[in-house]
Amino acid sequence: MGKFSIKEDLLDAARNGDNDAMNKLVETFAPTVESIAAAYIGRSPLTHSDLIQEGMIGLLSSVYSYSSSGGAEFHTYSVKCISNRIMTAVRNQLRNKHTPLNSYVLIDSIDLTDGQANPQTVVEMQERMNVLHHKIKTELTDLERDVLQLHISGHNYNSIAEILSVSAKTVDNALQRARKKLKEK
Repeated sequence: MGKFSIKEDLLDAARNGDNDAMNKLVETFAPTVESIAAAYIGRSPLTHSDLIQEGMIGLLSSVYSYSSSGGAEFHTYSVKCISNRIMTAVRNQLRNKHTPLNSYVLIDSIDLTDGQANPQTVVEMQERMNVLHHKIKTELTDLERDVLQLHISGHNYNSIAEILSVSAKTVDNALQRARKKLKEK
């Protein structure tokens, strides 16, 4: 994984719904996600596409939660978010604690050639991210969107409930509705 610099304006544009900026981030980080996910293949009950999907969720989380005031560069922060998301998914799957929650939408496998993601795969990932981003913006209620964003950022149900001044059951229901809406084709 080579180190590279991501400009703050690209992150701001992606956060504000600029699909081209988000596509650029996905394209830039696809090999990183693949590399991190590859370390868990064969050592985890998750499929390759599940690992990639978790890594992409970690990337999305890093885009929305990164702050340069923390002292780390975005690349460093995003790699940590991607790794943590994948490790958490593997741990959860091994515990079978969240069995109903582990039926994610599949993302096709990524083929690597000399450390670079296959261009067709990158385009497919960008299209999936665009569809997902569009669904989040148009199909989810404000509560569902807020709950999903906080959940992706690593908050548990109780902390989300406290932040949004709702019950933990309301958080659970909103998250379940959001998952169902995002899985529909």
